[in-house]
Amino acid sequence: MTERLPGFETAGGAQFSRPEGRLVSVQPDITSVSRSFTYEIPKAWEDDGRADQVAVGSMVRVDFSGRRTAGWVTAVDVPHDPSVEVRSLSKWSSVGPPAHVIDLAEWAAWRWAGRLAHFLRAASPPKMVPMVRHAPPPADVDVEEAYRSTFIEGVTTVRTNPTDTGLGLALAATAKGRALILVPTISWRRRLARQLRDAGVGVAEYDDQWERSASGAVTIGTRIAAFSPMPELDAVLVLDEHDSAYKSERTPSWNGRDVAVERARRSGAPCVLASPSPSLEGLRAGNRSLVPGKAASRAAWPHVKVINLRMQDTPGLLTESIVDVIRSPGPIACVLNRKGRARMLACAYCGALAACETCGGSLAETDAGGLICRRDSTTRPKVCSECNGTHMKHLRPGISRLAEDLAVLAKREVTEVSADSAGVDLSSNGLYIGTEAILHRMDKARAVVFLDFDQELAMPRYRAAEDAFALLALAARLTGPRANGGEIYIQTRRPDDVVVQAAAQGDPGSVATAQRDVRQVFQQPPYGAWALVSGPGAPEFIDDAQTRSGVDSGVQFRRQDDRWRVSAATHDVLLDVLNATIRPAERIRIEVDPLDI
Repeated sequence: MTERLPGFETAGGAQFSRPEGRLVSVQPDITSVSRSFTYEIPKAWEDDGRADQVAVGSMVRVDFSGRRTAGWVTAVDVPHDPSVEVRSLSKWSSVGPPAHVIDLAEWAAWRWAGRLAHFLRAASPPKMVPMVRHAPPPADVDVEEAYRSTFIEGVTTVRTNPTDTGLGLALAATAKGRALILVPTISWRRRLARQLRDAGVGVAEYDDQWERSASGAVTIGTRIAAFSPMPELDAVLVLDEHDSAYKSERTPSWNGRDVAVERARRSGAPCVLASPSPSLEGLRAGNRSLVPGKAASRAAWPHVKVINLRMQDTPGLLTESIVDVIRSPGPIACVLNRKGRARMLACAYCGALAACETCGGSLAETDAGGLICRRDSTTRPKVCSECNGTHMKHLRPGISRLAEDLAVLAKREVTEVSADSAGVDLSSNGLYIGTEAILHRMDKARAVVFLDFDQELAMPRYRAAEDAFALLALAARLTGPRANGGEIYIQTRRPDDVVVQAAAQGDPGSVATAQRDVRQVFQQPPYGAWALVSGPGAPEFIDDAQTRSGVDSGVQFRRQDDRWRVSAATHDVLLDVLNATIRPAERIRIEVDPLDI
């Protein structure tokens, strides 16, 4: 006998009698399944009280397609369809996300062309929760009026000073009542939670304290906290809203900031998006924008010194202009987003670039002193293929190579730091060199030196200017304001670039203004809607999407290497096409609002 899946119509028009118990809809915890199925609450559960626990959001276990699987109740007391086979729930497992979070998850699944199960997992407790108790009312806290007045109806974008810890805005949010606060990192979550507790505020850290969040306590967390089980909200705060950490790197590529804004809108709660370098997405979402005065903004930034590499007598990145800086007492951070020893080399005798003889790609230097092709990983000795010379010039040195030269020039020990570094002590007054990860891992620095800022400015993506300025703002947070002696050194061949000048003048608004004009002309996000489609099943998916969209839909398809960029004037138009297109059997990745393009 062929097993019939619950919720599927039977062959031959067979009719099933109505079950005795109440009926509910269940979304199975299976990513490929994008619909709910009807199940019965067993009659026996009515007698022993278990039926009272079943509500929208409850986590249950059901028989599905010949196996036992987890799921979420998405509706209760649903009507009976006699053409559909109905089975009984197998087990009630836990309290789950409340009904309004289920609705939010359904919206997010549409907004990022994803599967509902993915978002329901983000909203579910990490361990089973039998019941939720109500939290005590929030304590009264002292809040400065300037912060308190920020939380008014709608969405407010606030340009903060780089050294602002977010505590003032967080206290103002908690003064409104049930507040949801998002931060980019776990370390920031822990620090801010500790500060609020010291101020007498009861806090739940999501998702470690899921049950406490569900009880109504002020909730702090990273992007996943946007789906916390809090009751209806009184205030929402997103700190450093520009940070790319709010964007999920996995599919679906949702953004915690955008979910928080939508959740605030649904609750009618004031929402504040705070950042020292507000994103255009954040500015466009806001009903109003608050910025500090020019004098206050400039004073909050450190001294920014621009070093024009075109005017330097000393070749390379270790210029005479930074010698005194790196020799002075630390902590000093030198930033270069290139790992390894060297990413491009040339023969010191004939000037020929070191290139792979097979594919023509540039060769990088290995730690062992040889050369490796970054395309096909073939290796060879460090010998020029043109003149057999053995001495190479480092045109694009990496941090491993520069660390050696920096130690000689600075006459002090140098510590290398990258995202892969573990157990490195960054609390001493040392000299450090690393990728941008160093800016996230250090607590303070007397000075930050960007050895090759052109690499950030010339990134081949539409958000390059915003991302570059965000790094400068992060550096300013480490060094502190100019009154405390904070310094940032920017080495560049483009000293007049708007990003460099914005930092030098302490005027972040000029970056947003310049970028807004460019993006509006080219209909780049947020003034247009983009998605990237890739993977083995992408060609089949794109063919179907083009057929469904039609020539007059306004949706455009453009191939870029092994992926397709799908664009439209609005998200509604774009997502209606993406969500209506049938997913192929082969794997695909759909990234809505891509950052790296």
